[in-house]
Amino acid sequence: MIFGKPLTLTTCILVGTTNLAAEDNSPLLWMDNSATLLVGTGFEVPGDDITTLTLEHVSGWTWGDLFAFVDLQDYHDSATQDTSWYGEFSPRLSLGNLAGLKFSDDGLVRDILISTTWERGKNGVEALLIGGAVDLNLPGFSFFKVNAYARKDTGLGAGFEDMQWTFAWSKPIKVGNEAFVVDGFIDYVVGWGPQASTIHFVPQLKWDIGAKWGRPGKVWLGTEIDIWKNQFGIKDTPDFNTDQVAINAILKVHF
Repeated sequence: MIFGKPLTLTTCILVGTTNLAAEDNSPLLWMDNSATLLVGTGFEVPGDDITTLTLEHVSGWTWGDLFAFVDLQDYHDSATQDTSWYGEFSPRLSLGNLAGLKFSDDGLVRDILISTTWERGKNGVEALLIGGAVDLNLPGFSFFKVNAYARKDTGLGAGFEDMQWTFAWSKPIKVGNEAFVVDGFIDYVVGWGPQASTIHFVPQLKWDIGAKWGRPGKVWLGTEIDIWKNQFGIKDTPDFNTDQVAINAILKVHF
């Protein structure tokens, strides 16, 4: 997953800090950190009920951007393990910034990038991804990112045999005086390597409850649907179900 747990404040942060960063000649233009508590049910592997603490970082640089997260998970009813962890580190190089490519402010393409991801998890889970990305200017969206990768499942002893597409988006919504955001991601692993083909679709709907306390954009309450075909690249069979539809309650805090 790249930008798989998308943040909702990217545009606000960029507006608020870019000028300051430019004045002190720092390569860092903006950044945001957050912690999310997810309590969910309906998971297939390894068990039905899971609590997750997700720590996220996202930042913009003169050379591109960076997204990283780690999931710390507690399995409440698994017969095989009690806890797990998984993380991703995803730097991208902006050809707009580094190669001087020019994009119109009102055009469809916002930037073209070289994208990379390192996935790492418990019990030797590991993959390397490298490819390209297009960031799109779509009306009403804070961002819409399309990444295409060659995928190497190093934890399974594979080379760059597989391909992965990742889409990530964020769309703010106003309902009366209330602010919401619809964001999420889709990962599609083609299945040319050791994994079965997988589709992982995770949309979120969050409400800006921080605005009630004079902290708009800082505290969000919402829900997440986690739909996963062939979870973890394991082929679904009548004897072992890996097709998942799970739901999480979300509390997210930016700091």
